[in-house]
Amino acid sequence: MDQFAFRGYGWDSVPIRSQSLYTLKTTFGKTSVSDLQWIYGLSNFAKAGYLQLTIVVASFLVIVRYLLHHPYSKVTRPEGNAHAISLPFELGGQLFRATSLAFMIVAATQSENRWTDAVALGYAFILGILRLINDLEWRHVALHHVNFILTSSLLILVIEELLPCIDVDHTETVSPMVVCSISTLAAAVFVALITRREWIPPSLDLDVSEKIPTREPSPEETCSWLEYYVTYEWLTPLMLRGMRRQMTLEELPKLPWYDEPLLLLARVQEARRKGETTFWTLIHFLPKELAAMGTWIALCFVLEMVAPFAMYKLLGYLTNPVASPFKPWVWLVLLFIGPLSRSVCFQQYIFTSTRLIVRVRAALTQELYYKAMGSMELDDEVFAEIAATGKESEKHKQGTTSTGRLANLMGADIEAITRGRDIVLVTFGVTTGSVVSLIGLYKLLDWSALVGIAMMLLLSPIPVIVGQRMIGINRDMKRVQDSRISVISEYLASIRAIKYFAWEDAIIKRVNEIRLSEQKKIWSLNMLYVALNQLTEAIPNLSLVLIFTLQVLVRKEPLTADVAFTAITLVRTLRRNLSMASNMSRGFTAAGVSMKRLDRYFENTTPLRIHPVGPLQIEHATFRRNKNATFALKDVSINFVEGGLNVVTGQSGSGKSTLLMSILGETILEDGTITCPKDVAYASQSPWLQNETIRDNILFNSPFEQARYDRVINACGLPIDFNEFPERDGTEVGENGASLSGGQKSRVALARALYSKASVILLDDVFSALDSKTSALLWEEAFCGDLLKGRTVVLVTQLPWISPQADLSITLENGSVKEIQQNLGVVRKAVTLNKTLVDDGNVDVTAEDAAAHTAESNGATANGKHTNGDIKSAEDKRRDEVTQEALKTGQTARLQFFQYMRLFGNPVYAMIAIIMSILSTASFVGTGLWLAVWVDAYDKDDAYDIAFYLGVYAAWSIADVIFSGITYIAYENGGWFAARSLHTTFIKAVMSVPLSWYKATPVGRIVNRFSRDMDSIDTQLAGMLRLCLEMLIRLGFQIAAVGSVLPVFMLPAAACCAVGIFAGELYTRTAVAVKRLVSSSQSPLFAQFADSLAGLAVIRARANMPKIFGDQLAEKLRVFEKASEAQFNCNRWVALKVDMMTTLVTVAAGAIAVSKAGLVAAGLVGFSLTNATTLSQLILLLVRAGNELEIELQSFHRVREYAAVEPEEKKDEYKNVGEYSDSEPVMPKNWPRSGEVEFRNVTIKYDIDGPEILKNINLKFAAGERVAVVGRTGSGKSTLVLSLLRFTNIVEGQILFDGVDITKFPRRKLREALTIIPQEAVLFNGDVRSNLDPTGEIPTEILEKALQYCSGIASFQYHQNGEGIENGHGQSNGSNGTTFGELPSDIGITLSTPVKPKGENFSHGQRQVLSLCRALVRKSKLMLLDEATASMDYETDQGIQEVLRKELNEHGRDRTLVTIAHRLKTIIDYDRVVVMSAGSVIEVGSPKELYEAKGQFYDMMKHSGEFDDLEQFLNAKI
Repeated sequence: MDQFAFRGYGWDSVPIRSQSLYTLKTTFGKTSVSDLQWIYGLSNFAKAGYLQLTIVVASFLVIVRYLLHHPYSKVTRPEGNAHAISLPFELGGQLFRATSLAFMIVAATQSENRWTDAVALGYAFILGILRLINDLEWRHVALHHVNFILTSSLLILVIEELLPCIDVDHTETVSPMVVCSISTLAAAVFVALITRREWIPPSLDLDVSEKIPTREPSPEETCSWLEYYVTYEWLTPLMLRGMRRQMTLEELPKLPWYDEPLLLLARVQEARRKGETTFWTLIHFLPKELAAMGTWIALCFVLEMVAPFAMYKLLGYLTNPVASPFKPWVWLVLLFIGPLSRSVCFQQYIFTSTRLIVRVRAALTQELYYKAMGSMELDDEVFAEIAATGKESEKHKQGTTSTGRLANLMGADIEAITRGRDIVLVTFGVTTGSVVSLIGLYKLLDWSALVGIAMMLLLSPIPVIVGQRMIGINRDMKRVQDSRISVISEYLASIRAIKYFAWEDAIIKRVNEIRLSEQKKIWSLNMLYVALNQLTEAIPNLSLVLIFTLQVLVRKEPLTADVAFTAITLVRTLRRNLSMASNMSRGFTAAGVSMKRLDRYFENTTPLRIHPVGPLQIEHATFRRNKNATFALKDVSINFVEGGLNVVTGQSGSGKSTLLMSILGETILEDGTITCPKDVAYASQSPWLQNETIRDNILFNSPFEQARYDRVINACGLPIDFNEFPERDGTEVGENGASLSGGQKSRVALARALYSKASVILLDDVFSALDSKTSALLWEEAFCGDLLKGRTVVLVTQLPWISPQADLSITLENGSVKEIQQNLGVVRKAVTLNKTLVDDGNVDVTAEDAAAHTAESNGATANGKHTNGDIKSAEDKRRDEVTQEALKTGQTARLQFFQYMRLFGNPVYAMIAIIMSILSTASFVGTGLWLAVWVDAYDKDDAYDIAFYLGVYAAWSIADVIFSGITYIAYENGGWFAARSLHTTFIKAVMSVPLSWYKATPVGRIVNRFSRDMDSIDTQLAGMLRLCLEMLIRLGFQIAAVGSVLPVFMLPAAACCAVGIFAGELYTRTAVAVKRLVSSSQSPLFAQFADSLAGLAVIRARANMPKIFGDQLAEKLRVFEKASEAQFNCNRWVALKVDMMTTLVTVAAGAIAVSKAGLVAAGLVGFSLTNATTLSQLILLLVRAGNELEIELQSFHRVREYAAVEPEEKKDEYKNVGEYSDSEPVMPKNWPRSGEVEFRNVTIKYDIDGPEILKNINLKFAAGERVAVVGRTGSGKSTLVLSLLRFTNIVEGQILFDGVDITKFPRRKLREALTIIPQEAVLFNGDVRSNLDPTGEIPTEILEKALQYCSGIASFQYHQNGEGIENGHGQSNGSNGTTFGELPSDIGITLSTPVKPKGENFSHGQRQVLSLCRALVRKSKLMLLDEATASMDYETDQGIQEVLRKELNEHGRDRTLVTIAHRLKTIIDYDRVVVMSAGSVIEVGSPKELYEAKGQFYDMMKHSGEFDDLEQFLNAKI
């Protein structure tokens, strides 16, 4: 694929194939003398003075109108210093204007017809003086008028005096005064061009301007007009910095005010109201940019014809100097002006189009974010994504998650829309160029050209049909890509559960199946693209063969050189235009598909319901989670106690969480009314935390108040936890709160709600993750004092002792209010604590912390806190994150594409691809060479056998098309294999790394590489490599051609190439660094999307919070925009340098040719001239292509970097452990045979160099025992259990499982032998079967038996014969993107029941029951429960315990159960209890023994709130 059409260079990056223009001798014929009369007529009209007076009067009237309407009271502007007048330039300009006026006045006194010129110059001089009046806006307006008058006057004087000089017979001389006036006027215009512009701060609406940070103008706002349009010198300081050292964000040019994200958001929202669809929205959003692009590219295609015409005329002069009516310097001037003007126009088109990219990305990203922030989740039908089609669709169905869907819309789809921008080029530029070429062909070849053109038109629908087919396949590919990104996002977010169960291989297999389906679509798209490209290449070739056949056989005209090569030039222009359109068609089709996807999203979102503001009250309301859900809260009427504690209880699945979501407006209100205050603080059942510091999470964008903050963290028991963190409350919580334990996450989320000043606080089971001691402390500090005084609290809880102390107690059952009990005036009492026995130890953290602490302790840590204790601002942290990721990416090796080609399959295949490139180039050169032989035969009167010459020419043409097609296929096939290999390695690598890697690597960054970088490797890298290599091969052919004919032109070409290569090297170093910053600055955008979507309910509950998050997104976008604009502008900088050097070489070559007129044959000079010019252009374009390839290899490098991360399991870790190696027969057969576990003097660390977490643990659990591990939150319970799964480092001692040291064999084998039921049940998108057994290896009977065992718990009903109702059930309970859509109890659950992402169509209790079923089917000898029932009501908890007891008893009591529990009622009948504190075991024994010892366990019983029940049970136990 020719990628530059997408990359900001466009079609001119592919060098025009060698066109021998020296033969353009008779095309236009001899210019007669009468044809030159227009020159003198135009000169006389300019001398008449009408033009001068017209521009002066027009300028004067415009100024008068401005002064009459001058707004003296301005709108408030953002602060900023206007660029002061540059004194040297101002004085120089005034001096040159005065001097030019003086010379013109002298000339006017000598000739009466000069006074109008003097008037115009005098007007400009007076206006230049008056502009110094100190009014910023007047200075700006007057300067434009002065420059307009000066430029117009210079142009008129050139027409008056210099235009007639091009006539070879012109003999009149120009007055010296006029020459001096023109010279000084030209100097004045040049000074105006190089003078830096004065910056006027923008006048904006007050509400927009307040959001824009104060800033100085960007360089592009104050640079001179020459720098802005021609040289781009304002970027040179950036290029020099990039050459010397690595680039940082602060060194990039500032963002212009007109690209401010919030300003773009306001504009696109206004455009959306006008346009409705995305296409028309963009038309209304960027009308000026689109109009400018169309104008620039149309001018570019017109000016492109100037150079060939000048070359033709120059060669005509060299052939017969005497007969030429024009002086030769005219053509040299046109050879300079034509290409340079074309280059300026084209680069302005690209500059405008890349700026359009930045604006569309920023605007649509924010629009998507705000739409998601203010809308309920979409139903699955809207974005139903299927990973496979046809027969496979029944086997592999895959939905999408909210995060994955929106990440793909934000990343791939917005990117696709911006790639479609070149439709402007095709519409305006290609059309213009094609029309000019067609007219030229007709004038050259008469009716035979019409036949060839008709053939092209008749065959043109074929590419259109292919393009339409590409649209459908591209749409399917996007769906599968959405699915892949969704599952990867979902799995990476739940990587802990995957590691727990050793499901890595099953997950990798599932992702690879979806990836294979995606790659099939990509392959089909690639092949259609190749077909489309070859059709556009073949059709003009066939037309050319037909035209030549008619010319020599029917019209009997000789195929002379001028006719042949001119026709080839024009037809190749047509072919290039058609090829350009086909190359860009992929971008157009993808853009169309993506626009429709965005339209579908915007059209189908439902705005979030905003309740009427008032006291919290519900009357006869019916709520449904979404329109397809069958479960509903029906006829609910609750008058909550304002300023009191309202407690909601009920069994799992009764609708408690749905009630809270309804208060927040997250459900559909079908009937009744509800009022609620505007500002609500919400703590969800599964705590949501931002990837920020603990303090930032608690403050939640509220002002910091020290006294209030201290009181809140004390009430939540957090100071003890802070003592264990080196950064205290400056500790980063990590993604999804990864660095905190479950209890710590709950208390931080609670602290966030308490710190807010919201009048209503909704707390969804915040006590579930806390042990009884912590719960009692929290109850006393937060609920029994005056911290919540005057605030309405709605608390969902399962703790039975809280309801009697509530002002209002609500009990729900099956979606209805069962009972409402008022206890007005009740006094809340604290649970009595034995203060001396309160455990202050806190060493426990979750498994994700392993080996992460070292990375945080070196100097300025990753969480942004310096060693001096100063916490960095969010701005500094974000910039650090972007810069660190960019620097971490490292340098890209110059020859890294060899490593990429090694992935093509094998070295032989890579060599074949290169050989095909050589053959393709050789066949093209052969076509032109044979045509030269044919023409030469005519000159020698040897062309008798026309059929022979014509047949060979046709054969060369066909070979060119065939070899070109095979080359395309070779590279596309190799790239396809490379992408497949990379993705397979990538997903395997990220699934094999330790959990600690995810602590330092945000999921958003990984998803970015799976999405954007893999997309680049899939669709762009192979084509760009092919293009670069083909240009390199063509360089060899060109050097051979030029060197063998006329070496004299090699000197200017070599000088040009040396300068170009230096500029290219300068560009490469900077561009690669800036590209890294661009890629790195996009990751925070993905991260914020994922972060915000996970906590939508929490964010939206707070008044004005979505707007604050939107402002934070805008801040990240400012960084991304700044980096993107710098990257694109670097391309413009090097492009203009390249084009200017090529133009100079052309002029130098022409000048040498003129100096040798008559000495060397014109044909030889023309051939060498054309090839020398193309050679220099080819070398410079090769530099650009190589630079662009190196920049794009960043995607390959970034993916390969993560694909090569060190896995958790080292390859040689068990080489010296023959006794338990898998390959050795010494390993006991059928291991493990029992669940016996023994800790022998075990000391645990998360990091080898870190602190000891557990110390000298000695425990032994007999097979079949039920063991409970209890202790305060953070005492080391989770660490003890996770050590059994080897998520920690065992630095001393041994852990034996069934007599085998668990460090002596791979972790995978250990984790397959164990089962853990985590605190938060993790369910994946799919069905019940795939969630119970992702590996697909467990028999159906076992799965069904597990469901039967759990039937009846938490409204969980197993439907034995329910396979047939799966679709209806799944549809009816789909709560896409919701968190608490409960299943009805009257419809059973089957193995085929659909499971939404995160199990969102199940209640929290039902998800936990499915997690229990998952554990039962594994039949493990050792089962671990990590607070699995903490959030359950007592009945559900007892149901789960009964199932576990039954399961243990049925299997010969050789299965050991280890439970971490906070609720003592859960474990009071266990065989043994282990009490932990500060990483040590302080009590071990049966519950009865520990009760009688009256130690720590007894104290926990005392303040559990259920002491009497517990004591009664133990006393009754024999």
